[in-house]
Amino acid sequence: MKNLQAIIAVAAVVLQLVSPCVQAEDAVSDKESLRGITLIGVTIGKISHTAKKIGMHRDSLRESIALKLRTEGIRVATPDELHADAATPYLQVTLFVSYSKPTYMYTVMVGLNEKVHLVRDPKIVSYAMPWWRIMRGEHVGTPGIQQEVEDSLRKLLKEFVDDYFSVNARQAIK
Repeated sequence: MKNLQAIIAVAAVVLQLVSPCVQAEDAVSDKESLRGITLIGVTIGKISHTAKKIGMHRDSLRESIALKLRTEGIRVATPDELHADAATPYLQVTLFVSYSKPTYMYTVMVGLNEKVHLVRDPKIVSYAMPWWRIMRGEHVGTPGIQQEVEDSLRKLLKEFVDDYFSVNARQAIK
């Protein structure tokens, strides 16, 4: 019995060592929640100080994400349109990057936020995040870290676009 416990413990350690450094987590969310969305905003949530130091900036991120969604055929609200209509659902992107010599650790989160009324009391209004994804990773050294974080963000955006079009018809791009 002790040998079996020792083998299980060693196997657990080995699995941790050989597992990939980048992990994507599928949230318990539902692509059905994307059905019927005809306009979506883009906001950038928290960006850590280290993320800014490696070149990740709020305005350029928002613009590049909005361009990606538009290019795919999703109608994106301007910041003014989003501000004017609190009922417009929006993608919120958050980037955390930290550094502990010689390794960068990062977390990228993309989530759909939407205004909701509670069933138990429709006068209560809040926001829910019915679709969200998180990707975490580690990168040794400074060269390539910005690219790795951007690649992770692209993967999450691709998943959003794929899920969106799995429940919504593709429109001709104007």
